[in-house]
Amino acid sequence: MKTLMTLAALAATLTLRGLAQLPETPTPQPKLSLSVTYSALHTNAPVGGCGCFWSEGGAAEVASPIWHYVSGVGELSGERAGHIPGYGPIGLSLVSYMAGVRVTQLMGTRYAPFVQSLFGGVHAFDSEFPSPSGLEGKATSFAMAAGGGLDIVASRHLLIRPIQADYQYMQLPNNSTNQQHNFRLAAGVVFR
Repeated sequence: MKTLMTLAALAATLTLRGLAQLPETPTPQPKLSLSVTYSALHTNAPVGGCGCFWSEGGAAEVASPIWHYVSGVGELSGERAGHIPGYGPIGLSLVSYMAGVRVTQLMGTRYAPFVQSLFGGVHAFDSEFPSPSGLEGKATSFAMAAGGGLDIVASRHLLIRPIQADYQYMQLPNNSTNQQHNFRLAAGVVFR
């Protein structure tokens, strides 16, 4: 919990610092943007070890401007690993649903780097999770993500997102700390 509070404070500080450095007359943002990305999530198993593995999937985001360069963001993502190292044929499927804020700083007319903080939940299934009554095939918990990326303007209504990197935290049951510290990479397109 201490790590979570530290990360939340860091994300809030970075967001506020970015807001303080914004120019007084920003370039107008589009009313709504939709992004579709391929994502890869790096995590580890077993607990306390590093049988690290990647799960693959995708994400869809909707962003709408709130004030100057600040947007509200809603994200739905899903990743799947067919095999977790050290657990035989057991896999893992995750669906995350989060919302938060994004600060975008335009650099000229072509580049738009951004940072964001998202909070919500994650539903995990097609795996095994400890519970008071034994093993369950699914679990749901709190989730958060903090990170950033770069959008490159291709046309008035299309941007390319070559890279997005996020730290993703989850609290799924695992017979230990019930915490997962993941790293997610994504790339895709943005329609506005």
